[in-house]
Amino acid sequence: MATEFEVFIPGSGKELLGAISILADHGVNLNTIATTRNGGGYSVKFITGDEEKTRQTFIKADLPFKERKVLVMEVYNRPGQWVRAATLLIDAGVTFEGSYLLGQSGDMLRFVFAVSNFEMAKKVACQFTECSMD
Repeated sequence: MATEFEVFIPGSGKELLGAISILADHGVNLNTIATTRNGGGYSVKFITGDEEKTRQTFIKADLPFKERKVLVMEVYNRPGQWVRAATLLIDAGVTFEGSYLLGQSGDMLRFVFAVSNFEMAKKVACQFTECSMD
């Protein structure tokens, strides 16, 4: 399990960099980050190495944010493993809200799955014998 944070940064790329650099200024490391241009600003989703420090940093900076639990699954780096994991979740009735690669270590990949029902997804993930779950 991990916590995914999301912020909307209005303005240009400079505002985006300024807002995210607040984390680095407070010693918070980004484990992963995804940004997209969204209207008059940027939507940013990320996972950090210190969830509580992330919250406190954004609260002190008066920067509104959202957070949610996400499932992190480790699977073998072989064709079809991501599809197999996602299929298990969807077939169990879990609404799939998004996914992205968190990282790679040796022959294993770590994927983030954002889902509608975290507890159900966690149970389903434990049935996936070729993966371990955080």
